[in-house]
Amino acid sequence: MNAMILLTAMSAGQLPTGGPPNALPAIPMPGAAVQPMQPPPGGMPPGMKDMGMNGNGDKKDEEKAAEEEKKPDAPEPFALMRALKGTPAGDRLDALGINISGWAQGSYTLSSAHRNNLPVTFNDRADFWQLNQNYLKIEKAVDTSKDEFQLGFRVDTLIGTDARFTIPKGFLDGQLKPPGRNGALPNYYPIDVYQMYAEAFLPDLGPKGTSVKVGRFATHCSYELVQGAEVPFVSRAYIFQYNPFTHTGVYATTQLDDTWTVSNGLVVGSDNFIGGPNRPTYIGQLKWAPKDGKTNVVLNAVVTDPRYDTNSAFPFYNYYGMTLTHNFTDKLTYVLDTAFSHIDHAPLGGGAVGSATWYGAANYLSYKHTDKLTSTLRGEVFEDTKGFRTGSKGLYTEVTYGLAYAPKPGLIFRPSVRYDNNSTGRPFEGKSDLYTAAMDVIVRY
Repeated sequence: MNAMILLTAMSAGQLPTGGPPNALPAIPMPGAAVQPMQPPPGGMPPGMKDMGMNGNGDKKDEEKAAEEEKKPDAPEPFALMRALKGTPAGDRLDALGINISGWAQGSYTLSSAHRNNLPVTFNDRADFWQLNQNYLKIEKAVDTSKDEFQLGFRVDTLIGTDARFTIPKGFLDGQLKPPGRNGALPNYYPIDVYQMYAEAFLPDLGPKGTSVKVGRFATHCSYELVQGAEVPFVSRAYIFQYNPFTHTGVYATTQLDDTWTVSNGLVVGSDNFIGGPNRPTYIGQLKWAPKDGKTNVVLNAVVTDPRYDTNSAFPFYNYYGMTLTHNFTDKLTYVLDTAFSHIDHAPLGGGAVGSATWYGAANYLSYKHTDKLTSTLRGEVFEDTKGFRTGSKGLYTEVTYGLAYAPKPGLIFRPSVRYDNNSTGRPFEGKSDLYTAAMDVIVRY
C-alpha cells in the first residue's frame, strides 16, 4: 500500500515558491534572508508637469531620493556570492544582475513506524538519515518597482530524496522506477529541474505593470513550499503534499493598485510537463494585501476538465484554496491555509471507478523569540474521502511543533515533533496513529 502511495505522490504531488512573486509573507525563519518587498511602478502619465512631477513626467529628484532612503536594505548574500564578490566571475554576475544561491538539507526521523512514515512526507523514511535537498538557484529577477521593460529568468535544480515527489510526469520521470520489496526506489536521490522559466516585466500593461512567466514554475497554491530552507518543518502538511507543486505554461501577474493583485495563467496541468499527458488548465489568483495592513488574503484556483487520464494513469483535478495571514505583532504571526480538490472517473481500488474529493485546513502559529530562534505550531485536518490521494480514506489530523535555531547566518537546526491520526483507516503500517520526532539541518550557500 505504501509503495502505491509513494508512486501516486511522485506522479501527482503538489508546490511552493521558490515562491511565486505574489506569495504571502513567509513565517519568520531565523537565518533566512528574505527579499524585501519593493514598491510597485506607478506615477502620473508621461508628460504631466507640476503636481510634484518634473518636465520628464517623473517625480522630482528630492522626492525620488526620499523614496530611495525609505527602501529597506538588500539582504546580506550567502556564502557563495560573498566568496565570488570582487572576482571577475562575481563582477560579471553583478553586472548582469544574476544571483546564485542554494542550500543542503539533511534530516533524521525517529518514528513509531518500522519502515516508512507514508503518507507523511517529505521525511517519509522511518529511523533513517535522508539527504532531502541539495538545492541550487540561479536567478535574474525583475524589479517591478522600476517603470521599465525588463527580462529575467530562473532555474532551480533539486537533488535529493525530496525530488522523488516533485519530478513531473513527462520530464526526467524515467529516473523513478517501481519500488522494491522494502518500498525503496532504485534511484533514491534523483535530480529535478524544479523551476525553469523566463520572465518579462511589461510596465505599460495594467495600472502598475505586469510580469509574465513562461516555462515550468512553482505553483501559486498553498502556503507551504517545496524549498526546505523556506518552510518551518521538514515534514509537510497534507493539503500541501497532495495538491499541485508546479505548472508548465504561461502565468501573468498584474498589480492593480497598492492593495489588489490579480494573476491568470494557462498551463498543461499540474505536476506534468510538455512531454507527458497534457490538458488545457486555467490557473488564477486574487490577492488582497493592504500596503500598511496586518492581514493578507489570497484566493487560488486550478480549473480543468477534472477527469482521470486512464491511458497515462495521470490525475487531472480541480483545486480551490484560500490563505489568510495575520501579523498580531512583529513577533507573532498566524496563518490559515485551506484547500478543496476533486477528480472524476478515478480508480478507487477494488476495480471501482468514480469521483473523489480531498480537502482540509492547516493552521500555523509562529513566534519569533529572537533573531536566532523561532517556534512554530501547526494543526491540520485533512479529509481524503475515497482514499485516492493518500491510499487510505478518512479524516487525518496532525499536530506538529518545532523550533528553528540559527546560531550563525546560513546555518539552521530544526527539531520537531509530530502526531498523526486517521479516524477510520489504518494507513501507518496498519495503525491509526503515527508518532515522529525529526531533526533537520540546513546549510545555506
